[in-house]
Amino acid sequence: MKRVCYLLLIAILLFGCVRTAEDPVVLLPTEAASPAPTPAPTDAPTPEPTIEPTAVPTEAPTPEPTRSPEERLYAYIAGMTTEEKIGQLCMFGFSGTHTISSEFRSILAEYDIGSVILYGQNIERTNADGGFSQCKKLSDSVNEANRSSIPLLISTDVEGGSVTRFKWKKSLLSARSLGKKNDPDLAEEQFKTIAEGLLRAGINTDLAPCLDVSVSPEKSFLNKRIISADASRAGRIGAACTDGLHEGGCLSIVKHFPGHGATTVDSHEDTPMVHKTLDELYEYELVPFSEVLPSADGVMVAHILYPYIDEKRIASQSEVFITDVLRGQFGFEGIVMSDDFRMAGLRRQTTLNRAAVQFILAGGDLILCGANHSYQRQILEGLYAAVEDGTITEQRLDESVYRILSAKQRATGWDPFENG
Repeated sequence: MKRVCYLLLIAILLFGCVRTAEDPVVLLPTEAASPAPTPAPTDAPTPEPTIEPTAVPTEAPTPEPTRSPEERLYAYIAGMTTEEKIGQLCMFGFSGTHTISSEFRSILAEYDIGSVILYGQNIERTNADGGFSQCKKLSDSVNEANRSSIPLLISTDVEGGSVTRFKWKKSLLSARSLGKKNDPDLAEEQFKTIAEGLLRAGINTDLAPCLDVSVSPEKSFLNKRIISADASRAGRIGAACTDGLHEGGCLSIVKHFPGHGATTVDSHEDTPMVHKTLDELYEYELVPFSEVLPSADGVMVAHILYPYIDEKRIASQSEVFITDVLRGQFGFEGIVMSDDFRMAGLRRQTTLNRAAVQFILAGGDLILCGANHSYQRQILEGLYAAVEDGTITEQRLDESVYRILSAKQRATGWDPFENG
């Protein structure tokens, strides 16, 4: 019995020394271990990785296309009022030598008149300097009255001979004398002198030279104002005159298209009539014009009736002469100006308001009317009414205004976009 109890005690002691699978095992490291990092709290947000933005290429702005001078000028015209455009179609005169009258000042401002004509009555040629300084003061007065940013064309008609307007230090040879000498250099030099004198007087446009021809110049009312009976010589000397004006800084408006030489009637007093065909004019009267028109800034059209060419209308009212011949056959792109609307050669054919409208419809650009303010207002009334009822379209206005403003740029250096 004692033996059994002894064996049982030994078994109990042995069982208590046996390690179970749950008992931890403690390992003693051979060297010190680094402490384990403390884990981050599980609720802390995980930082987003930094991503560098991808550079997006910037598109260069599309440059605006460079506009031609013609496009720039048309853009300017598009911004003008209809009233301003109508005013550019007029070249008007006035009385006085020292300042403009209150009535003409009113017309200039009310209708935005774009051009002015000075005749002999405006110039005191007996002054010590021949009228140049007096005329400059008068021109300054006109420019001061111009309320538009568009400069004025200020014109006169210095031809030489009996039509000189000023007293020149050296006498100016007549057209006939220049023709007889047949020296283009002499003609060019004389008209360069004329242009320089006109510029000193504040004038930038000369209504010259005369390109009329006649087989008997002495029988024509123009007489010594005609260069030559030889049409080719008249063209050659006429071209030299125009070149001289350009060298001196003035515009040249040649006259009197298609030619006064075949009549003895003065269109100031009555309506001349010439019984010639268009072919006959091409053979003679139109020869000087064909020579000079390529360099001319403008051409003045006469109040002459050619019934074999246009039986209804005088040349200054005729689409045949202005549009078909001058614009079409000659390809002329400059200013087409009328002769003075005060002349009986026009007024015996129609009323002034109708004449103004018909001149524009026929292809003309610039209406000339001297110092008669009643006539000037009739012209303006006719133009305003025709534009209002659509007889003269805005497009037709723009065509003429473009030609006139182009000439003003050449004459004055004016830039419509100078300030932006």
